[in-house]
Amino acid sequence: MNYRKLLIKVGLGSLIVLPIILMTAKVAEADNQLTIHNHTQSHITELYVSPEWSKYWGTDRLYRTLKPGDSITLSFTGATCVYDILAKDVNGNEVPPGGFGELNLCETNNFALTNNSIRVVKWP
Repeated sequence: MNYRKLLIKVGLGSLIVLPIILMTAKVAEADNQLTIHNHTQSHITELYVSPEWSKYWGTDRLYRTLKPGDSITLSFTGATCVYDILAKDVNGNEVPPGGFGELNLCETNNFALTNNSIRVVKWP
C-alpha cells in the first residue's frame, strides 16, 4: 500500500469534511425569537429567559418597561428549544409567581403573560 497516497487522500477528505462539520455546528446554534404579550395589570420591568437545563437566569432581557397590553419580541441565540421564563413587575414581584419552565420555542414563540399563568398565543 502506498502510504503517501493514503495520507494525501485522508488529508483532502479532511479538508472537505471539516467545513461541513463546522457548518452543521453553526446550524445547531439557532436564532430564536420570543414574543411576550403582557396580559397582566402589572408593568413588567424585568424578563429573564434561560435554557431549561441552566441553574442561572442570566441577564435581564428587557430594555424597556412592558406595560399592560404591550408586546415585545426578543431575539437570542441558543442551542436548545426549551426555555424557562421569569418576569418581574416594578415592585420586584414575580409575574406569575415562580415563573414558567419548559416552554418549547421550536414549536411556538408567542406567549401571553397573565397574572396566574403563561400560555401559548395564536398570533398571525
